[in-house]
Amino acid sequence: MGKEKKPAVNQPAEKKSSLSWYKRMDFSKKTALWGMIFLLPWLIGVIFFFLRPLINTFWYSLCSMDMVNGKLTGNFIGLENYKWVIGVNANFNKHLATVFMTMIQEVPFQIFIALFIAILLNGEYKGRGFFRAIFVIPIILATGVATFDLREVSMVEQAGDSVMNMAWLQDLVVNSGLPEKFTTLLVTYVKNIFTVVTTCGVQVLLFLAGLQAISPSLYEVAKMEGCTQFETFCKITLPMVSPTILVCLVYSIAESFANVTVEQDSVTMKFAEYIQKITFNGQPAYYGYGAAMSFIFFATSLLAIGIICGIVSKGVFYYD
Repeated sequence: MGKEKKPAVNQPAEKKSSLSWYKRMDFSKKTALWGMIFLLPWLIGVIFFFLRPLINTFWYSLCSMDMVNGKLTGNFIGLENYKWVIGVNANFNKHLATVFMTMIQEVPFQIFIALFIAILLNGEYKGRGFFRAIFVIPIILATGVATFDLREVSMVEQAGDSVMNMAWLQDLVVNSGLPEKFTTLLVTYVKNIFTVVTTCGVQVLLFLAGLQAISPSLYEVAKMEGCTQFETFCKITLPMVSPTILVCLVYSIAESFANVTVEQDSVTMKFAEYIQKITFNGQPAYYGYGAAMSFIFFATSLLAIGIICGIVSKGVFYYD
């Protein structure tokens, strides 16, 4: 007699992996997914901590604010607050012009210094990591108590007791025979060199990343063709880092608007502090004026970034 065959036992089906949908995605979709995941914290912050205050500020700027039973209420009055800010308060227009002039003077110099430092730090020499750390320190020190210490140093320098005596350099610029407007601009740059270097740490890091992304084969070909260092910089380095220049330009303009100082009643303060002083002076009616100032300042800063970056973006080279 033949052996009886045992009935086949149904094998349990393999459990599908919970990540099977992710494994079936192609690389581009995975990249997009992770991009959205990393973008999510910023998106949540913008929606809940930026858009709502922005909308409230715009609404307050269109209202006459008053305190009723301990609650801030507003009556719609249209553009009256904007008319007062632009037509009656002469200091606002003057300070806004100062903000623009300071931005135009500081940002190009800051971009130039950051790119120059990044090129130096990208070279091959001993102790490169140490010098890179030195230029990253301002980013770390730009918070907390260290910020006030750096401000004290800057104030001492402006008072004349400079930690590094730059008077000889100022005299050299003034006596160089250059046009007066140009020498005035150079002297301003010399006086503000400490502030510029301490505020361009982020730009230096961005430029370093951009420089290290350039293929070494491009420089090898340029060397074989007999290009000089200046030609290599103009035809390879500058076009390849032009997208980084655009990013640094956006960051520098926004930072300049946020940190620029104006003088009011012989007191130097940030422009945002000036708006805050007008807004919170104990009278609810000024909340609408302050909101109008804030919204005009926000809109003009966005407009400046859009126009300048729109012009610069036409010369940006993207390497595929």
